[in-house]
Amino acid sequence: MIKFKLSKTNFILLNIFIFLIIIIRSIYLYDVVKNREIFFELIMAFLSSFFSLFPFTLSWYKFGRPRLTDWVKFSTFLYLIFNYYLVSDKFHLKDVGIYGEVYVNISYIYDTLVVIFIGLLTINIIDLVFLIINFKNIKETASLNLKGNYVLRNEKVFIYISIIFMLLSYFLLLTGVIGYGGDEEVITGTYSFLIQIISYFSPLFYFTYVIIKFLSGNNSKLFSNSFKLYNVLYIVFGLIAGMKGILIFGIVLFLIPFLASGRGIPVKVIIPLILFLMILYPFNNNYRESLTKTDSKIVAMQIAAVKTVNIDFSGSLNENTNSYSDRISMFSYLLFSIEKENDWNFYKNMERFVYLPVSMIPRVFIPSKPIEENGVQLQKMIVNGVKNSPTPTVYGWAYLEGGVIFVFLHIAILSIVLNIIQFLPFKGSMFYFIFYSQVLIKSIIIEQDVYFFIATLFQMIFVYYFFSKIFFKKVISK
Repeated sequence: MIKFKLSKTNFILLNIFIFLIIIIRSIYLYDVVKNREIFFELIMAFLSSFFSLFPFTLSWYKFGRPRLTDWVKFSTFLYLIFNYYLVSDKFHLKDVGIYGEVYVNISYIYDTLVVIFIGLLTINIIDLVFLIINFKNIKETASLNLKGNYVLRNEKVFIYISIIFMLLSYFLLLTGVIGYGGDEEVITGTYSFLIQIISYFSPLFYFTYVIIKFLSGNNSKLFSNSFKLYNVLYIVFGLIAGMKGILIFGIVLFLIPFLASGRGIPVKVIIPLILFLMILYPFNNNYRESLTKTDSKIVAMQIAAVKTVNIDFSGSLNENTNSYSDRISMFSYLLFSIEKENDWNFYKNMERFVYLPVSMIPRVFIPSKPIEENGVQLQKMIVNGVKNSPTPTVYGWAYLEGGVIFVFLHIAILSIVLNIIQFLPFKGSMFYFIFYSQVLIKSIIIEQDVYFFIATLFQMIFVYYFFSKIFFKKVISK
């Protein structure tokens, strides 16, 4: 049984182990890299590693779990700094550029590391300020305990509505509105707000099923059967959608209530889970490729399944490892955004932030609201014609606004918002548990732009508050 607790001894040993590896890798890079002055790069990378990993493990040890901003720091290390350490001696190769098509401009590597460092320093300073202000409640800073026992208001109504919304999601998926290759005009158009609301509910109902199962102790036969059915529908939906994130973060959504209930993960579950993740990327890539050759999602899935099964295990393992590595390799994208900031005119100087107070109003009433298509615009600057929406991460989107000062401003705003959520006074309510868990997922994904991150939070508050009031009731105080 594996429980995610970090003792003082493990905290010390974990940090010694991590930073020893970083130091060894740094010494190696200093010795082998001859095409540029790397010493100050390594200093910046080490300081950034410290400001990302040490606060993460410290919160995990002190508070029982990392805080929201700690997940941003950890993801910064995973997506950017770790990627730098892996490829720092290969930046002269085309393969480590973007899509293997665009070479990395090595003269911007140090600037990129400085941008990361400034962002991390900003997060940590704001975190420290909020911890000092809330010193009396510091031990409860990362608490996710429900204060009371919550049950469904009407089990049958909840089950019927959850199935209806799942079917609506399937309808949007099969009609090409959402999922891989979805209709961009519909997604970002006049009724995008309604489509986003519908898209919220599939994972939200899934998350609610897990909460009731593990935190409420609902053992009715109807609920148990519905729980199994919805899990199957959700997994199949994720596979047909061609969006591996639905399944990966579905696992995270499952683990949050599961671990919050005090349970540990049986070792016998770890192996099937690892095997599932091993075949997910090859299957997903084969499925996406098949979709370009046929309009039938069923046929595409059959082709992808055959291709995935027929590849040899060692090849699959290698392909899967490379796919996951590529997915979190964002350093080159960030570097590109820093190099091309002067050529970027899509969003500048935080002018769009004036729309934040009205971001909840549907686009039909405010057609000029910012549209989340900055990834498409950036793609056109990199390799025009490739169907993808690259992201230079939160740091790159901020830098493209006008330079380093906007990195500070964006990251400061993000940190303040996440800290406010961390210290909200109504902790322990079902609304807070749902809202916090969803924000945690978003905090792990540092690919997002701060404006759209915060704009989405307004929608989340609206949806999750009324959802928790409609479907949950508190029956017993602890």
